[in-house]
Amino acid sequence: MLAGTGPLLAAGCLVPAVAVVSVLGLLGAGAAAAGWPALGGLLPGPGGMMLGPGAVLLAGSPSFPAWALPCGPEPGALALEPSACTGHPYPYPYDYQGFATGQCTWYVATRRLVTWRTPQGLLGGNGGQWLALAAAAGYMVGPAPELGAIAVYTDAGPGHVAFVVGVAADGAYTVAEANWALPGPAAPFVDLRGVAAASSGSTVERLAGFIYGRSPPQ
Repeated sequence: MLAGTGPLLAAGCLVPAVAVVSVLGLLGAGAAAAGWPALGGLLPGPGGMMLGPGAVLLAGSPSFPAWALPCGPEPGALALEPSACTGHPYPYPYDYQGFATGQCTWYVATRRLVTWRTPQGLLGGNGGQWLALAAAAGYMVGPAPELGAIAVYTDAGPGHVAFVVGVAADGAYTVAEANWALPGPAAPFVDLRGVAAASSGSTVERLAGFIYGRSPPQ
């Protein structure tokens, strides 16, 4: 099934049928998410980037920022070198565990080091599993968006994850993601999307919550 003809399910992500490109807006955003290392060059600074709820900016458009693209060469058999972003010691091949190239989980793993595993031992797992798996692995989770957090969405399929790149005072937020507006594994994979407060921005997904970072030592 192709984008534009109905929802497209993919491993770890859900691709909605319609993507609307809107004008980019810039707003201030919240502080860095608790528990994560320094955000470095993974976000615009200071304060992040905001799109209005429902707006989508596609990779490949003239105004799409370079900082939102995945790390490393794209595409390819070894599509990225996540050590530049996450500290992972080697590139993820096309089908590496939970991070198949072009999927939502793959993109978020270029922004944050993912260490949780499924009960079967799969690193990462499907997007909809991430909130529970991360919490069980000692990461802080909650209902409010924070700059640098991971947004987790559930649905009737494998779910979806995205990287929070901006938060507005009213709770609206903006994510960078893969395999939502542009289905993977065909480049360029990635978009920026504005989401209303307490929403997933999709009629078929539910916002499960946000992963913030590891819990501090007790």
